[in-house]
Amino acid sequence: MKRILCCLICLVMLFLFVGCNSNTTPVLSGIYYVKGDFEEGLTPYVSLSLDDNTFSMGAGSLVSFAANGSFTIEEDTLVATTQIATFVFNITDSNTLVLVDNGDNEYFQLAENSEFVYSNDLK
Repeated sequence: MKRILCCLICLVMLFLFVGCNSNTTPVLSGIYYVKGDFEEGLTPYVSLSLDDNTFSMGAGSLVSFAANGSFTIEEDTLVATTQIATFVFNITDSNTLVLVDNGDNEYFQLAENSEFVYSNDLK
């Protein structure tokens, strides 16, 4: 009887420890748009794919150029490395990224602390 009780307690503890180690990412796959007033089709965006950790940043849906690369996440910071610069974002929550460093990029002239908000709707 003691052996069965001990095995049950060990099994319950194992499930508790496994449940505490969740690997959920703090961001969502999809497109994040900059908050602000922009002309239609010229809202800067960031696109993230969690499947292969790819990153894309564009000046709007009407602009054909986009900076493409990959990203890593460490705690509440997302670091994206592209062919033109390295961008650093603070992850406020799963729906909001805040640009901390634009890598002295001249093409995307976004102010630091620009907020990118997740959206299912294309603009």
